[in-house]
Amino acid sequence: MRELLSIKLALAYFQRRKLRALLTMLSVTAAMAALVALQGLNHSISDARREAAGLLGGKAHLEVKAPQGGINESLLAKVEKTPGIESAVPSLRNSAQVRKLPGFTLIMGVVFGEDEEIRSYQLKQGRLPIKDRQEILVPNELLREIQGQVGDSLQIQTMQGMRDFTVVGSLADSGVARTNQGAVVFMPLLMAQKAFGLEDKLSCISVVLHNPADTPAMQKTLGESLGNGVEVITPLQQNGEPDKMLRFLMSLDNVYGLIGLFLALYVVYNSMRVAVSEQNRQFGILRALGWGQWEIRKLVAVQAMIIGVAGSLLGLGLGTYLAEGLLNTVRDSLSEVFKISISHIRFTAGDYAAFGLMGMFTCLISAWLPARGAADISPVEAMSNRSSQTEPGYLGWRAVLGGGLFLASGLILIYGNSLGFLFQAAMLGIMLGAAVLMPPCFIFFLQKIEPLAEKLFGLTGRLGSSSLRCRPRRSVATGMPILLGLAVAFGFLGTLTSVNETFSHWVSSVISPDLVITQGLQTFSSNQVGLPESLLERVRQVEGVKAAAGLRTTGIQWQGNPIDLQMYDFSVDRHLMDPLVVEPSKDEAWEAMAREKNIWISQSLAIKYGVHRGEKLKIPTPNGTIEFSVVAVVKDFSSYNGSVYMNRQDYIRYWRDSSFDYIYLTLEPGVSPAFVQELLEGSLKNDFRTQVVLASEFREGMISLNSDICNIFNFIIIIILLVAAVGTTNSLLISVLEKRREIGALRVVGYTRGQIRGMLMIEVGLLFFAGIVLAIPTAAAIQIACTVFDKNVNGWVLDIYIPWLKMIGVSAAMFLAVGLSVVYPAWLASRVDSAQVLHSE
Repeated sequence: MRELLSIKLALAYFQRRKLRALLTMLSVTAAMAALVALQGLNHSISDARREAAGLLGGKAHLEVKAPQGGINESLLAKVEKTPGIESAVPSLRNSAQVRKLPGFTLIMGVVFGEDEEIRSYQLKQGRLPIKDRQEILVPNELLREIQGQVGDSLQIQTMQGMRDFTVVGSLADSGVARTNQGAVVFMPLLMAQKAFGLEDKLSCISVVLHNPADTPAMQKTLGESLGNGVEVITPLQQNGEPDKMLRFLMSLDNVYGLIGLFLALYVVYNSMRVAVSEQNRQFGILRALGWGQWEIRKLVAVQAMIIGVAGSLLGLGLGTYLAEGLLNTVRDSLSEVFKISISHIRFTAGDYAAFGLMGMFTCLISAWLPARGAADISPVEAMSNRSSQTEPGYLGWRAVLGGGLFLASGLILIYGNSLGFLFQAAMLGIMLGAAVLMPPCFIFFLQKIEPLAEKLFGLTGRLGSSSLRCRPRRSVATGMPILLGLAVAFGFLGTLTSVNETFSHWVSSVISPDLVITQGLQTFSSNQVGLPESLLERVRQVEGVKAAAGLRTTGIQWQGNPIDLQMYDFSVDRHLMDPLVVEPSKDEAWEAMAREKNIWISQSLAIKYGVHRGEKLKIPTPNGTIEFSVVAVVKDFSSYNGSVYMNRQDYIRYWRDSSFDYIYLTLEPGVSPAFVQELLEGSLKNDFRTQVVLASEFREGMISLNSDICNIFNFIIIIILLVAAVGTTNSLLISVLEKRREIGALRVVGYTRGQIRGMLMIEVGLLFFAGIVLAIPTAAAIQIACTVFDKNVNGWVLDIYIPWLKMIGVSAAMFLAVGLSVVYPAWLASRVDSAQVLHSE
């Protein structure tokens, strides 16, 4: 019975305090929506990669993955003879342009009749391709997209240019046909090797073991026997593990979502604290009627649960909608940069249940201290008129504890190099440290500006500032959401601005010609089919072209770590780009690259792996392991993996690969880029599917991709500010309700309603001023810690930028939100009936 009575009493209280209950619930809703949206995006990314691993990996337990340029077919026999292996199936995997299809399409060269042992093929129409013919097998979904049918021809970009391949069969939309969202083409292995200039080469060997339990041991055995020229991995490692940049972004998603939830917890705590204070008499009566301490705590918990359930349910719905919006914002970036295709956000019933429980648990945690305090008050004390009049200040130990937590979290970020739980805990530790440390600082600052308030606003300013000083907990409850919201916004805006500006500066330095010929963005893992050497010579003959240089981007495994490998024709590129050389001088760096087996390395690689100029790197190539001398260190922000810059002639010599991904062109003086662009497009459109773009447009495209990814965090900053604004509104409303007697006394001695409103406005102005002043050092600590952490984990040395205009804009938006939030409480304060509130005195 008492459980039902607890629910009834909780609902009755919220019915009397409708607006406060609504504001508290909205703060939970906003925080939960942000958390659900970010976690939904993260889960969908992870699920998409795991699904790709299952579809492409099939029944394989291990995969022998070749570097760019492939491995010799003779290695297949060595793998097959290894004890414990049941079967080994070869394949060739590349991404290529297919006319009529957007972006890159995955091309799979397989041995039909053998590959079915690994992957599931369900033929819907036609037949399988014959090994020595230009025939292909495609998913039925792909045919629907291009409005084609079996018997049609598809043009695929090969090393010889665009070539026709006949579609002889279609696959049902299941099994391996769902790979890459259906953008996949299967052809005979022999034809793929010829088409892509990889005769007698393989890019992957799928391995099935007799005993799956032996997978870790066999992975180690094959790795040792095959040497460091190949990588032995599980299918999940091939397609399911996000790369370092994506892992970093997903970790930040988690942190931002949890920070929003932490702010909501703070708002709920403040609301429940006042709710308990208002109900002291009621609790005293219940205690006198025989209710125990546990039952009082349970009553407060029920009130928190009502807020938690309502706010979480609304947050789940809103978060699902926002998650789809986030996906639409970053879908192109995920596809271009990380080669991840996600059609929609994926949530399970378990996900919703976990999020809902998290929201309710947060509300219960926030109610724990107020509930404990309510249960500890004796009935006589609870029913006393003076029981709630005393408000203790903040003890000095809070400053010590908060400062220690803040410092410890900062040191973890500065000296840590892990993206896991420790990183996320440290980021939350900074917020928690600020929440504990700042209240004493906040009150101290308010005390110091009290004379200024009196000087500027007279007696009204004196009363407003003294009210803040005399009620420190109430003042902190109102001002801390402002402080924490602005601190998070300023800190992360500064970090994001540093990333964007540093990246933009780097892009402008390395892409400085007039035109760029490209197939699309190339990354470490994309394994795209390159363009032939003959195209480069053809472009150099076009009227108006002064110089043209080819660039190849691929990846290698160095000491078990993925490293980007970028090949330049340095004799030509010296006149086309202006790299950010850290050491030695730029001229020395260029001259050193003219000699064989010399390389540049990125600053990120040097920092992460402790490699210095003058050392030698043993790099695995298809022709064995070759030592290269490090002759320069340069800034590079193309990847979190770290990069090696190699002379293209060395790459051709050891990898036997003369193809490239981009062509940078500089034009003769006075020649119009638009004129040459039109000539090249007309010349190449029938033979190659390429884009000829102005260098300025290419730079803007790369910068835009980076900005799109950062837009996720701008969205979260807005949510955090919203939670902070709602929390401030809630606290102001509570403040008015707590000050009714004070306001009534002022009305009795002659204060007008306008003066009462002015006093409240001054209080809010002082709180906002204190919040913004104290938010700046907190934000600086966040930005410095994030920047140093980025250097330790990713090797990126960011230039520090302070986004003053954005910070002013955020401050103005917050000031407007706080100003609007005070309108109703100020009106409510001015309507206080002095006779009624003083009657009990």
